[in-house]
Amino acid sequence: MDIGFDKLREHLRPTYRAHRTITIGGVQPNIIPETGQIWWFVRDASMPAAKETYDKLLKVAEGAALMTGTTWDVKYSASAWPQLVNKALAEVIQRNVDLVGMPKWTEEEQQRARDFQKSAEKPMIGLRTAVTPLGGRPQASSSNDSGDVSWVVPAGSLNFPATIPGIEAHEWKAAVFPTSSISHKGQLVGAKALAASIIDLLTSPDALQKARAEFEVESKKTPYFSLLPPDTKPDIELNRAEMGKYRADMRRFYLSKTPRFN
Repeated sequence: MDIGFDKLREHLRPTYRAHRTITIGGVQPNIIPETGQIWWFVRDASMPAAKETYDKLLKVAEGAALMTGTTWDVKYSASAWPQLVNKALAEVIQRNVDLVGMPKWTEEEQQRARDFQKSAEKPMIGLRTAVTPLGGRPQASSSNDSGDVSWVVPAGSLNFPATIPGIEAHEWKAAVFPTSSISHKGQLVGAKALAASIIDLLTSPDALQKARAEFEVESKKTPYFSLLPPDTKPDIELNRAEMGKYRADMRRFYLSKTPRFN
């Protein structure tokens, strides 16, 4: 299956991405394993395009089974649509982000951020002091179920300045600051902007109507469908065994007290 899909790559959309790892490959070099297992991620710029590649991947699996005289089955883990943006909601949120403004960082916090960026070999720009304008933030590339929600109802998202610029979310370094005063200040301004936006939407029928009208137009351009089979259950055991190997070593890094900030 791995080799078969590799030969298919040059015939796929330029925007596709497919990643895999062989999670069960055998126990001994000269023994044909009873079971083989490979885990694939398929992505693209739109869900219809991703499904097109996914369907071809299933055909490759079927062909591999026919070639080897074996049986095959699929364990579907998850899927997530890209976010459907709603400019009307974004404008409401942005007004309140501008109103609340950025946290007032101390020089000590700025220096701590610069020192950390230096140690991580990132640009030493410190903490941002200006609000990002509407449309000024790079497009996000993460996958989560908020994307699916945005294709069912009008949705908006808000980011708050609680991390160190230049530090990616999946780096271990990102775990250093969540209990710091930097994160606390960012969470506070984010909560204020979110609360103010909700109040505006609850008290402004025109804003809601504008958001709904935009949603009705944009969502029809690519009708939503779910890829999850009806009987799919969340794979809550996925990483339990792997995490269990390191749990004892991780405990010494747990925060033993609740952080408090003035």
